Amino acid sequence: MDKRLKNKKAIVTGGSRGIGEGIVKRLYNEGVEIIIADIREELAENLIKDLDHNQISFFQADLSQEEEIKKLMDYTKTKWGSLDFLINNAGIEDGYTLADQTYESYRKTMKVNMDAPFLCSKYALSLLEKSQTARIVMITSIQGVRGYKGNISYNTAKGGLINMTRVLAVELAEKNILVNSVAPGFINTPLSVMKDGNLEWDTDWFNDVYLKYEKLPMGRYGNPDDIAGAVYFFCSEDSKYVTGQTLLVDGGVSSTF
Repeated sequence: MDKRLKNKKAIVTGGSRGIGEGIVKRLYNEGVEIIIADIREELAENLIKDLDHNQISFFQADLSQEEEIKKLMDYTKTKWGSLDFLINNAGIEDGYTLADQTYESYRKTMKVNMDAPFLCSKYALSLLEKSQTARIVMITSIQGVRGYKGNISYNTAKGGLINMTRVLAVELAEKNILVNSVAPGFINTPLSVMKDGNLEWDTDWFNDVYLKYEKLPMGRYGNPDDIAGAVYFFCSEDSKYVTGQTLLVDGGVSSTF
């Protein structure tokens, strides 16, 4: 197998499960050396055991804390001295309406979903500047593109992340750093489990709205590797003239509204 990204170096935040795990596996298969930055040590270590501890390492970090992000970048500088790909993937979801959302829970979601990508990008900048193929990839969401009832903090953060992508793309182009985002639709991950324990695709509203009325043209949930393929594209030379873009990977949902 031709490993097109061999010896490139990447940080994947939230890389221990779900979409992040899919991204780690795809980049690993392409020869990338990876730091998984995550708060979940056991999940990350199990993933590394399944792959290759010589190619992947783990840095435990609570990405809602600025000081821990600084420590992550210090670790990266000591380990590699430079960075090719920053994949801002980590995210949480709470699912509250405006009336029910507390400011505390709102800020918690914003810290992880929007503040952390900003801080990771800021503190990784000097490392990315040393790369000839520097990329920042944001994992946003279809919920950042269209309104979605009952998820105000998550939607707001993901929408802001899409615009952050555009701003950073313009600002960092002169440094030869490309910045793009991937906006997943319905993906089979732990975030698909709702607060009541049910899966999104098992609910009446999902079947009535998205399947019955063909608002999900491909008729199925996506998988993490569907998103990983889009991330790979943005990291590869195939995207060398692409920046400031958001690629919707949603099975056609966004085309029906």
